[in-house]
Amino acid sequence: MTLFTENSYSRVMVFIDYRNIYESVKFLGDDVRLDLYRLTQILVGSRDLVGAYVFDARKRIPDKGDTTLATHDRLRDQGFRVIARESIVFRTEGQIEQKEVDVSLACEMLEHALLNHYDVAIVVSGDRDFVPAIQRVQAAGKRVEVAAIESVYNDECKRAADVYYLIDKMPIMSMSSPNDDMGVDY
Repeated sequence: MTLFTENSYSRVMVFIDYRNIYESVKFLGDDVRLDLYRLTQILVGSRDLVGAYVFDARKRIPDKGDTTLATHDRLRDQGFRVIARESIVFRTEGQIEQKEVDVSLACEMLEHALLNHYDVAIVVSGDRDFVPAIQRVQAAGKRVEVAAIESVYNDECKRAADVYYLIDKMPIMSMSSPNDDMGVDY
């Protein structure tokens, strides 16, 4: 239960940490997919969506077969505003490290809050790094809701949220064929 009254006229902005959600869905199994468009509709409900952002990273020069740009284009076609940082660093272990993506999301969320562009921010990520930004947005008088996959949802992130959602408990997950290359529908 929350102290806040639900207001069907609340202006909502959604901020999606794409790579966090993509990696989280992989924990659920190779044949599970998440429809970001439908997830956004469910989270917003009858309230007014004034903006939906997806934050991700991309290589400056994509490898052959890299589907990142095509994924971003499909998300844009659905109405998402895609902010893709070009800074990716390759570690010696062969892992990819994103840079500036979380900070970009936090800055965008805080800027729109201070400009009074929304009443409710919905952060789709269970990453603890967002807790300070969530708290600053709340201090600006805004409500912050957080949605993530339960197995990777940080407890501090749950505590900071005015409302939190467990995506894997929502009726939006779908099974895909083993040939699908992404764990997230776009």
